[in-house]
Amino acid sequence: MAELFRILGSGEWGTAVAHHLSQQDKLIEVYGRDSVKIKKLQQSKSDTNIEFKNLQDLSSSTNNNVINIIAASSSGFSSLIKENLTYLKEFESITWLTKGIDHNKGLMLHEIVDKEIGNDCLKCIISGPSFAKDIIARKSLVVSIASNNNNLTQTLKSNLETDTFKLIPTKDIIGVEISGIIKNISAILAGSLTANNYTDEYIQKLIELSQDEIFRITSKINCREEYKVNKNEIIKTLSSPACLGDMLLTCYKDHSRNRTLGLNLTNKFDLKHILKDVGTVEGYLSTRTLYDNREKFKIGKIVNTAYDILYNHNDPKLCLEKLFN
Repeated sequence: MAELFRILGSGEWGTAVAHHLSQQDKLIEVYGRDSVKIKKLQQSKSDTNIEFKNLQDLSSSTNNNVINIIAASSSGFSSLIKENLTYLKEFESITWLTKGIDHNKGLMLHEIVDKEIGNDCLKCIISGPSFAKDIIARKSLVVSIASNNNNLTQTLKSNLETDTFKLIPTKDIIGVEISGIIKNISAILAGSLTANNYTDEYIQKLIELSQDEIFRITSKINCREEYKVNKNEIIKTLSSPACLGDMLLTCYKDHSRNRTLGLNLTNKFDLKHILKDVGTVEGYLSTRTLYDNREKFKIGKIVNTAYDILYNHNDPKLCLEKLFN
């Protein structure tokens, strides 16, 4: 029986991946919390092999080859799992497209899966430099796929990979997760560098410092044996789509809210006013979460500099000067 893909999350990412899978003639069901939005998606859908459903109707399937993919925001990741725990425990694996960290308890996403679903659950994260609209437009994209199981990796690669969408495998789940967290913080600092008249050369130096911080956190973080990888694997992560690829996209391009926030961080900035205009900024929240859990994450210059600017309200230019000295 062919695989049935169930995407839990009906936002831009969830619907974009569903559209991508539908182009490969896969069976897809997309589940969302907002019943009004789901109804609109049902009425406007152009892909006949996608079914849009309410998350409250999620239940077991007669198809034994169900692949569940979480496409929720980092703020909704934990609650989505808890609210659908009985269902998710029926399956041996879970895959997610979510980047970030749980801001309530400082848990990484794989820790939430382990805690709620169980240590034996096979896990996979797909992450890299991409926007939902680029997948729909079939632009050439290369992303990382990190998993603790080779068969799960191969199943996802065989179903998702096309001539324009490539997946680079790794076992470094933690390195990929940390990269997805730090790159948002780095994008804020990159925006501030530009706003304070630093050249792009300094953004490149910022990226290098960010890679050093990702390496240190990944190497030193306390984790279960199954997540530990050797030094060479972590170094590969640093140059992978999930790390360097995403850094180049978010630090140089004015597409993300993180860099947009940074572009407003000059002398005597009004953070409350900026955040009101920009909206929720993941890197802003992650800075506080990592700092509050600094003993766990072994943070360094990048997080400390962002914290000094965003939460201690220090002069951005002086903080950036200190970063490079």
